[in-house]
Amino acid sequence: MKSRVSYSAVAIVIAGVVSTWQMYGASAAADPAANTAVSSMVAVGADHVRYVGTNKCKLCHIKEYKSWKKTKHAQAMETLKPGNASEVKQKFGLDPAKDYSSDKTCLACHTVGFGKPGGYAVPDPANKKSVRHAKHTANVGCEMCHGAGGAFVDTHTEIMKSKRKYTDDEMYAAGMTKIEKSTCTGCHNGKSPTIDAATYKFDYQQRLKDGVHEHFPLKQRKE
Repeated sequence: MKSRVSYSAVAIVIAGVVSTWQMYGASAAADPAANTAVSSMVAVGADHVRYVGTNKCKLCHIKEYKSWKKTKHAQAMETLKPGNASEVKQKFGLDPAKDYSSDKTCLACHTVGFGKPGGYAVPDPANKKSVRHAKHTANVGCEMCHGAGGAFVDTHTEIMKSKRKYTDDEMYAAGMTKIEKSTCTGCHNGKSPTIDAATYKFDYQQRLKDGVHEHFPLKQRKE
């Protein structure tokens, strides 16, 4: 049975989503795909949007995942551990023998969604569920760039199962983050303790070429 979203519900959605509701709302009752997108948009403005972990993304994007595993992003937590990245730590006055993997100032940029619903939390070694969750939210995973999956995973799943075509704008409306320079500079900036703020410059275009996973054609996306 189709779910219906009343126009009165729009009042609780953030202002940026209202314009998108107007674009999709009229067709929601007649088009199940559009209705799914509208339902997901309501979640974008909610406080309970959660991170779902890199393993969830891997289910549909295995090629991207394998490519990502070869990047520095996939090893971000390793650099925080004792004995790793010793040369750069010494250069900037950090202790190479110290374990920084539970340092909150580091975890914000070395994990997925640290301190947010569903995001990374320092695991309790005695709690298997805690350890498993940390494994799937450690490192700079998919949601650090594409946004919390809880906002758009339902729309994405519906698209994959129905095999229908979709547009990037539909996914942005559902809560996926649009990749642009500001997506990266929240972490890639002079505030990093291993960067010389006086000389550091972030080359966004170059990083798109050699700093992230390989991009593969998405068969169901409209060009």
